[in-house]
Amino acid sequence: MPVHLYGLPANLPALTEIAEKAGLALVEDAAQAHAAAIGDRPVGAWGKGGCFSFYPTKNMHSLEGGMVSTDDAELARTLRLLRNQGMEQRYANEIVGANVRLTDVAAAVGRNQLSRLGEWTERRIANAARLTAGLKGVITPVVPEGYRHVYHQYTIRVPEHRDALQAALTERGIGSATYYPTPIHRLRPFLAADGSPDPRWELPETERAAAEALSLPVFPTLTDAELDRIIDAVNASIEAL
Repeated sequence: MPVHLYGLPANLPALTEIAEKAGLALVEDAAQAHAAAIGDRPVGAWGKGGCFSFYPTKNMHSLEGGMVSTDDAELARTLRLLRNQGMEQRYANEIVGANVRLTDVAAAVGRNQLSRLGEWTERRIANAARLTAGLKGVITPVVPEGYRHVYHQYTIRVPEHRDALQAALTERGIGSATYYPTPIHRLRPFLAADGSPDPRWELPETERAAAEALSLPVFPTLTDAELDRIIDAVNASIEAL
């Protein structure tokens, strides 16, 4: 179950090969990656299914809800049954399902949002390029050749003083966020019985990434002046730390 984190596709060619050799179903978590792609093949079209989120914080939304993409007709029918109380015809329940259909209002919002997704995506990509060109003293996102990163988040890595940089940006009126600050293996369900870190889980790179990541504004309505203000604030803050 690869995650296209922040809008950058996971290494789907390699993961597809692994899944095929092992006889596994590949299910894509594309919640943050609407319109992302590798070459001319979009995310959501590589595995058995692709899961998209339409929550309001995503690159497009329908107030709530989501979508599953698949080219498997049998799976598509099962999903339709599951979302509609297990039935295609009223009172002819075939399986145990739930009522998880989008409302008509949510669908209408989603259709309107979808009509603007292309424009918004190009603007996010342009904003990200401007940030990458101007930022200094931090590690900017790396996009493999042929990959289309749609920048749900523009996330830098700050090897030292990440929290201090965030505080300095806040003082300058620049919003930022640290997503997933606690690695999964440090959460309560994965700790030892006494609450200490489980010695079976040694993931130093995961912990380093969680301690260094910081997301900066990249939303499509940012102006050039606002982008320059973000760049200047980051560079000045890094120089002062």
